[in-house]
Amino acid sequence: MRNRTAAATALATALACTGVVLGAQPAAADTVSVGYTCTGPGAPSGVVSLTVTVTAPASVPQGGTADLTVSATTALTTPVNLPANSVSGEMTIALGGSASGTVTATGFTNPDPVPSGSTVAVSGGTASAQLSTAGSATFSPGNASVHVFGATVECAVSGTAPVAATTEVTPS
Repeated sequence: MRNRTAAATALATALACTGVVLGAQPAAADTVSVGYTCTGPGAPSGVVSLTVTVTAPASVPQGGTADLTVSATTALTTPVNLPANSVSGEMTIALGGSASGTVTATGFTNPDPVPSGSTVAVSGGTASAQLSTAGSATFSPGNASVHVFGATVECAVSGTAPVAATTEVTPS
């Protein structure tokens, strides 16, 4: 059980760092490093760094929707084998620039098995943001929840998360 809890924590941390991006006219995906402090069964102490990749459309018309996808990888290694799709989670994405508020990316998982001793990567997170104001809208990773083997680990951004993607909202 201790190994499963540690695995849940490693995966939760990875998910917490997952970025969101997907859509028409995709901009180049950007990968950022984000510090997280996690709580829950087996959560590591201190700040854990995750790399999060966010890809967003290069532009959308004012009033349009930016479809986002997110993926993340943790430097932590799992102490147990993780079957494919054994991890799930959610992450908030903070909107900035010409946008405000948050959206929640859901659908994160590990599509492939992760052998013990390997780093954990999760992908497949998606969210949609309605963008009503012209200008540059930004997307930054936010807090995350990771679910592994029935355990939930909550991870909060430590400090300020960098902008992971930008979409130009063009006047209609």
